[in-house]
Amino acid sequence: MERALVVYESVFGDARTIAHAVGDGLSAFLRADAVAAAEAPPELGPDVRLLVVGGPNHAFGMPRPSTREGAVNQHGAVIPDVATGLHEWLEAVRVPRRGLAAAAFDTRSGGHRILVKMDHAARTEEKLLGKLGAVILAPAEHFFVADTKGPLVDGEEDRARTWGRTLGELAAAAAGRR
Repeated sequence: MERALVVYESVFGDARTIAHAVGDGLSAFLRADAVAAAEAPPELGPDVRLLVVGGPNHAFGMPRPSTREGAVNQHGAVIPDVATGLHEWLEAVRVPRRGLAAAAFDTRSGGHRILVKMDHAARTEEKLLGKLGAVILAPAEHFFVADTKGPLVDGEEDRARTWGRTLGELAAAAAGRR
């Protein structure tokens, strides 16, 4: 049975909440699993029809060891291994075939106009997906948090669920064209 895999990195829990809501939305069309990058498989099985990845913006990009360490030291984040996360997983994962449908999301502060316009984390996620031979199914989506440690802005979890349903529809339509 084909399925969707949502792989996320979350520092304060907001990206995790979004990933699970996206998975809930996808489940109307595909079996969907949401897993942290640290627990994601090193190789995708042939049953994965759609890969969705996402995480927070950290210092204008995807989290990396130095920004994860900064989150621990400056904000009290609990990160068991600051050396690995979504970026590192995307660089290492093996994908059995080119053309896998994929999508990306990020979480970001909703307070400052410049921060709202940047899409560095999601843009990098899409570039890494492209290097894997994935085909971007839909433009990256951005979900907003009220502050560094959250919480999510009201309505974002529901919006993520709706986006997941949209991705599920697009994946089903793409599969029907094969």
